[in-house]
Amino acid sequence: MTEATATPRSRQRRLKTWSAFGNLGRRPTEYEIVTHNLNHTTGAVPLEMGPDVHGNVWLREHRDSIKLTAPDWDAFRDPDAVTYGSYVAGQDDQETYVEKLLEQFDGQGYDAALSQDALDLLASALAPSRYLAHGLQMLSAYLQQLAVSSYVGNCAAFQTADQLRRVQLTAYRTTQLRLTFPDRGFGSGEREIWQAAPQWQPIRKAVELALVEFDWDRALVITNLVVKPVADLLLLDHLGRQVAAAGAQLDALILENLWRDSGRSQRWTSALVGFLDDADPGNRAVLQGYLDEFAPLGRAMIDAGAELVAAAGDGSAGIAADAAARWAALLDASHLRLSSQ
Repeated sequence: MTEATATPRSRQRRLKTWSAFGNLGRRPTEYEIVTHNLNHTTGAVPLEMGPDVHGNVWLREHRDSIKLTAPDWDAFRDPDAVTYGSYVAGQDDQETYVEKLLEQFDGQGYDAALSQDALDLLASALAPSRYLAHGLQMLSAYLQQLAVSSYVGNCAAFQTADQLRRVQLTAYRTTQLRLTFPDRGFGSGEREIWQAAPQWQPIRKAVELALVEFDWDRALVITNLVVKPVADLLLLDHLGRQVAAAGAQLDALILENLWRDSGRSQRWTSALVGFLDDADPGNRAVLQGYLDEFAPLGRAMIDAGAELVAAAGDGSAGIAADAAARWAALLDASHLRLSSQ
């Protein structure tokens, strides 16, 4: 009887659960683990249906055929590394802060003591801005729906949630004002203002044109490099300053709080532009070309929006100059330039 020959054990290390990252050289972070490769719509046939169904045709045409290129879209990282858990926790704190503000000022009879100038500004600029916020919400949702990777898609998803928060807070304040001033048109006149007031029309035009940009790269530029940053500068930052000057301190504090959300959008957008620049030097020319095309919409928004948010019509030139300079600085941080036209 022969002695059994022992089979040598393989010394090859088994793959870990995070092997989808490849040779990362480190354990992935919690952010990476819960974000990586979650976009189920990528691949030769994105959706689990026939290749010629409308959804697959749309994705191939408007996402997979874009001019921007990257060897690995999953290499992008959100500079804030936001996850669902961290987003919910952070925004829960922000909502608690705003709720306490609302409770405090409501107990002081804040609305009833507002000046005529403050009420005029809230009626013409703040209350109708829920239509703007809803448009920005739809634009952000489209960026998420067609996102090239889950890292990019999650950033757009949290931006969408930010806009929903803005819609809700604006609607809440509008309702409070309607209850205090039932004859001022709060809660009933905003749609007409949004659709007909001259100062709103360049903003509405920009939002509506952005809504029909279906190619993902073009939608990214018009939304996150033109319409949203300009609108936020005007209708969050500058409007907040103007209502504060008019004595509407509660509304100034709410707008200041919403402006924090805008900062996160600007950070991930700038990081994505930098990522694209590193991934392929030709991407900058693509982005610059789209920006040159859409920049006139942003300039028109600034000219009209400055008049819209200037209390009693004063100081619109200064507001326009500041908004234009800060928009240009935001783009400059991404190595993009506004043309002189």
